[in-house]
Amino acid sequence: MRLRNARMVDLATGVSDRPRDIVISGSRIYRSDVSTTGAGDDGAEIDLQGRWVMPGLWDAHVHFDLWAMACRRPDAGRADSAAELCAGLRRIVEAGSDEDPVIAMGAQHWAWADDLDGRMLDAISGTRPLVVVAANLHTAWANRAARRHWGMDREDLADGVLREKDAFRLEDRFSVVDEALLDDWVARAQEQAASRGIVGIVDMQHGPERIRTWRRRAARTDQLLRVVIACWADSIDEAIGAGMRTGHPIDEAGWLRGGPLKIITDGSFTAQTAWCTHPYGDPDSGLDPHGSPSISREKLATLMSRGELNGLQLAVHAIGDRAIAMTLDCFAETGASGSIEHAMVPSAADIARMAELGLHASVQPVHMLADRELIEDSWPTGAGRSFPLRSMLEAGVPLAFGTDAPVTPIDPWLAIRTAVLRAVPGQEPWNASESLSIAQALRSSTGRIAALVPGGHADLIALDENPLETDPEHLAETRVHLTMANGELTWWADAAD
Repeated sequence: MRLRNARMVDLATGVSDRPRDIVISGSRIYRSDVSTTGAGDDGAEIDLQGRWVMPGLWDAHVHFDLWAMACRRPDAGRADSAAELCAGLRRIVEAGSDEDPVIAMGAQHWAWADDLDGRMLDAISGTRPLVVVAANLHTAWANRAARRHWGMDREDLADGVLREKDAFRLEDRFSVVDEALLDDWVARAQEQAASRGIVGIVDMQHGPERIRTWRRRAARTDQLLRVVIACWADSIDEAIGAGMRTGHPIDEAGWLRGGPLKIITDGSFTAQTAWCTHPYGDPDSGLDPHGSPSISREKLATLMSRGELNGLQLAVHAIGDRAIAMTLDCFAETGASGSIEHAMVPSAADIARMAELGLHASVQPVHMLADRELIEDSWPTGAGRSFPLRSMLEAGVPLAFGTDAPVTPIDPWLAIRTAVLRAVPGQEPWNASESLSIAQALRSSTGRIAALVPGGHADLIALDENPLETDPEHLAETRVHLTMANGELTWWADAAD
């Protein structure tokens, strides 16, 4: 395919050159020379009419099946209180005639003035399973019918509030749906991602047979994203047995690659379970005021060593400063490589250690929009060093942007805008010295690829305006004209229109 009249943008130099042609051969960029017809030119062409072309965007941390489900389920994020959410769920129950479970996702309960528990859901329906999942995925609420339905009707869960591992267990169980139906949902979610310029994801979805699942999907004609497949501690044997290695191809068509071993070491700020040196100002009843670790140091080091010995890099969820410090100790001890996932409040010393160990930080800038008020109110001692994006880059720690969807929607442009503004438009920036330039934020979203070059992967996007010259407040409104992944056209606005 030939893309005519494209202005190629270099995200390192800021230069966008004169319009020229880009020829795609297979999954590679064959040539970018307007005067020469390349051997890979198959005669198909699109005239970009001077639009700006740059490397495609990646979502470096997403739970893709959960995101595809969340797009099809009631949006609890629209509710401003537990009472409002329960009223909405009651309307759903009263309007339906079946007894299928109702699962609402995305509740931002940390901003509510009232509390939710399972008994409130029991009052809506005593027989139909009702579940509410927090936007952070670390908390869920279930009525007794739901706890019975998914085998979690334990005495210690009698209030219907599930946290951390229990919440994850419930999410795993309700994620088991009809295979063909879920594949269709995933295909639609891929189309939505491609329309925003995403060419690839790092899928952190928990569960068995993730390699088999993605191989099945990649064999369909509607596969649109490159997928890096993570494994977890309880599926590492399966991944090793399948021959998975980080960065190595999994399918012949080039859509799938082996990913990291994902490990969780603590909770989240919005659940008040991130493991921190300084206590939360007003922790919920029954929670440790400092948060708590999700894994022992010994088990963490053992898992990291096993991953490293079997060719798997590590992706370690560590949000609080104590969790980050413990994780870095284990990286140093085991010689493992990989990333700190989230890395929200590292100390200056630990930022330096991350650089020395050759780690990168997989971060979700949009999280700061939800965490800002909570941190300033409940954890003010850490407010000044939260989300230190510029400090990490300047120390030599590469950044990889993601969304953690369904925690936040899959929209890389919202993440880019947030990293630059560190606020919503019109709001005072939070720790403005940690803001990134547009170019830095873009490179953190492309897998750190700054420019398209002959021989490189044909993973690219065409935009209606030069992103380096866009008003930062309007970055989230960036219009993607065309997306190409693995040499395939995955989104074209003209075709969609």
